[in-house]
Amino acid sequence: METKMNISDLVWDEKIYPREKTNEKTIDAYREALDAGAQFPPIEVQRVRNYPEREGEIFIILDGVHRYDAYRRRKVEEVEVKDWRPEAIDYKENQIMLLLEAAERNRNHGDRLTENDKKGVARSIAEGDPKRTFTEKQIADKLGVIQETVSNWISDIRARQRAGRNAKIIYLSRLGWSQEEIAELMGKDRSIISRIVQNTKFGEMHSFLEQGKDMAWIADHYHIGIPLTWALCLEGKTDQERFEGLGWGLRTWDQWSFNTCDERFGEDWPGRIPAQLVGHTLFYFTEKGSLVFDPMAGGGVVPDTCLLFERKCRAFDMSPPEHRPEIQKHYWNIDRLEWPGIKKADLILFDPPYFTKKEREYEQKSHDQEISISSFNRETYLDFLSQFFSLARKNSKPTARLAVLNADWRDFQSTPALKEDPSNSITICDYLALMSKAGWNITHRIECPMSTERFSGNIVSKMQEARILGTVGRTLLIGKK
Repeated sequence: METKMNISDLVWDEKIYPREKTNEKTIDAYREALDAGAQFPPIEVQRVRNYPEREGEIFIILDGVHRYDAYRRRKVEEVEVKDWRPEAIDYKENQIMLLLEAAERNRNHGDRLTENDKKGVARSIAEGDPKRTFTEKQIADKLGVIQETVSNWISDIRARQRAGRNAKIIYLSRLGWSQEEIAELMGKDRSIISRIVQNTKFGEMHSFLEQGKDMAWIADHYHIGIPLTWALCLEGKTDQERFEGLGWGLRTWDQWSFNTCDERFGEDWPGRIPAQLVGHTLFYFTEKGSLVFDPMAGGGVVPDTCLLFERKCRAFDMSPPEHRPEIQKHYWNIDRLEWPGIKKADLILFDPPYFTKKEREYEQKSHDQEISISSFNRETYLDFLSQFFSLARKNSKPTARLAVLNADWRDFQSTPALKEDPSNSITICDYLALMSKAGWNITHRIECPMSTERFSGNIVSKMQEARILGTVGRTLLIGKK
């Protein structure tokens, strides 16, 4: 349907524009034609919703960008437009289709697409469509080339995507996922999963190390990610040798102090804990092949570390990162606490939010219908812990250990130590009491202090003047059934 629209209501979206840039000569020619009284065909637009950083529905230009620029520079306020589809469509779900439609129109008229333009479109679609929703033939038909040409243009991208997919499958398999589970998650036939697990080899990896190649180079060469690269390079090593190879240093006493997180493992995530700490927990309280359960996995430090030490792992989170398939979605509903349907674990590594400490950060990761436990009041938070510890005991092996990492939470930030109200606090003593009440026998209390470097000299000075006593303590409690 053709109609008139205010030109300021149109949006030129470079992500669905099939050329590298606009042609200034064409725009100038169109301006001169307009001055001479020329009439141009309507600009083709599409109404979309869920457009990035825009509320409501907007109209994006599907065809006619050069005309649009000519109108704007001539200060034309209203222009003729034509809808591609009368109904609004979801931008995020249809971005690739919109790019293809724009490319098809621009190869037939106006400044026709060059071979480089078409190649750029094909590669952009391949990068943004790893699941191959659009086939190479569909892309070729829209671009007006043969399928073999598109295949050649994107062969390296498809090879990298296959390697990335295979890496995810190997990763999941090494964490103890069954081939049936992997097949269901990846949307592939079980026979394909089996073939990938059995036949994917990384035989030259140690040769690359001997040549002086670093882990980042090897990971990029195989398209497999740093954690899996390290796991493969450490294969066959003892746990002690793994600590040495990772450069961590093995602590012998019950104080594990790590000033920083190892950036190689896990994502940047609220409340992220050091992989070194997880590695020590695995070393002392599990054996090779043990099943570890991480109920609040966040950015995946625990599964990454389990991979390094050849432990199996099942990880869950209310808002798992999209590119971490090993972290499954699970919401711990305080009104009806349910345990995920998995095998009983040898170790439950529980690192919940430290009461309200990271409330804002966790809320940003959650969804409207899912409330982070960091926003609970004191009574509800303690009730959640009580229920969780009981469920953990019920859903773990007879010889299982429960590792709980947390810290004292006191209302100290603006309160002198002498005036702190204990009714506003949750301390390690509360965790101890709740674990014991649920039937866990405490076997170890390991101090894992946080770095004091997070406090600037100015903050420390003000705290001292106000007699505020901060906390950098953090404790790992180990319980046995």
